[in-house]
Amino acid sequence: MKKNAKDYVSIAQKFFTAYDAHDVDGMLALCADGALGRYAPYGRESVVPIRGGIDVIWRAFPNAVPNFRVKVIELIPAEGNTVVIQAEMSGPIPAEVPGVAKKGQDVHIPHCYILRFDADGKITRLDAYWDNTVLNSIQASAV
Repeated sequence: MKKNAKDYVSIAQKFFTAYDAHDVDGMLALCADGALGRYAPYGRESVVPIRGGIDVIWRAFPNAVPNFRVKVIELIPAEGNTVVIQAEMSGPIPAEVPGVAKKGQDVHIPHCYILRFDADGKITRLDAYWDNTVLNSIQASAV
């Protein structure tokens, strides 16, 4: 059954509800077999499979930041089978980052996602963009 923009927005909302609940299996259930993803701060050519690639990152977030949260700010139906999502990832920072945050302080990192769907309403491509300043600061302070 062919889906429409409203269907894609609803599926995107389910995906981010599962993300916020740390339900990686629920997120994967909304992805097509062979779905690809790219986290842009890792490089323009960083396209990897969602299963066996990006899902590893999704599973690691709650371990690194146990109170990791995902808040959808806006879901925007785009042309065709695409939805753009403005979201905020947040949680207590695991280490002291001088000039950025104290250990345990909640940080809020704005994200933009672009999801593309197949005709069955499964995510076939996920692209994510965010400001990597906080994450780079954490990494630098750990060295």
